[in-house]
Amino acid sequence: MCIRDSMNTDWGQSLLAYGLLSAYLKTGNKSSYNYLKKWLNYHITSGINPNYFVGSWSLALLFPEVTTVFPEHEFTLNSVAENIYSFILDKSLRNGSGIILHNIDLPHIYIDTIYYSTVALAKLGTYLNDDEWIEESIYQLAAHMAILKDKNSEFYIHCEQNLSGLRSDGAWARGNGWVIMTLCELLKYIPKKSKHKKSIEELLTDFIVKLVKYQTKNGVWRTIINDKNSYEESSASAMFLYGLVNSKKLNLISDKYDKIIEKCEVGMSKFIDSKNRLIGTSDGTWPGNADYYKALPTGEWWWGTGAYLLALSEI
Repeated sequence: MCIRDSMNTDWGQSLLAYGLLSAYLKTGNKSSYNYLKKWLNYHITSGINPNYFVGSWSLALLFPEVTTVFPEHEFTLNSVAENIYSFILDKSLRNGSGIILHNIDLPHIYIDTIYYSTVALAKLGTYLNDDEWIEESIYQLAAHMAILKDKNSEFYIHCEQNLSGLRSDGAWARGNGWVIMTLCELLKYIPKKSKHKKSIEELLTDFIVKLVKYQTKNGVWRTIINDKNSYEESSASAMFLYGLVNSKKLNLISDKYDKIIEKCEVGMSKFIDSKNRLIGTSDGTWPGNADYYKALPTGEWWWGTGAYLLALSEI
């Protein structure tokens, strides 16, 4: 359990809750259930109101499973799902091209937004039995990936400022973790007959082929993927593990990737300290250059613990 307790509905805390929910469904762990119940009760009591920050929608990640684990809140959660879904589609902050921007204070194009818009829409749209999410999610995915493609590597950058065009620098690993998680989760919800399914599969397999070349001898990945002078980082490595395991389940990668997955499992276990905390996760991150990302301190953070719990749940 992450000891940095918080009731905030920010993206990091919601990713932790999503990981705990997935772990609880696989293990029945009572501590996970109790934490989630406290967390959810707090938000339902306080009110869950989406706004112009993508993190405010992040409780959407827990659908549809949250309604089965906590049926006493189903009526309220149905209303939450409808409110968040309609807000993203109709009221989210966008630029002139319709690309969702990160928040009102940082109205820029962020790699994180891919996950917290497209996956949120996929989960809620499926839950609400509404197909409007499909074209919107595909558009946001394609637009973000096109703009944030790193000109100096095979991967993606963190951010491009919407008006100035100023770009961050370096293939920041956690940002690329959002990419692989988004592609995997979209494939769970996109209809089998969708014209977009094959292109998403190709994006995912192509990403994996490029990614595995940079797996370190310890089985994980560095905070700047292609920079041997940057440190190994746990949250991105957990996201990549999640993506690899899901891709295998989706029959998109062959058995030759089994050793890569196993090596990552072993490597991730080395980030667990004597108090059973996942450490080695880089701090909350602003856009910057490669040297900035490489200098960030590491520790235990919600987003690292949440991503690792998701990966373990799939394993």
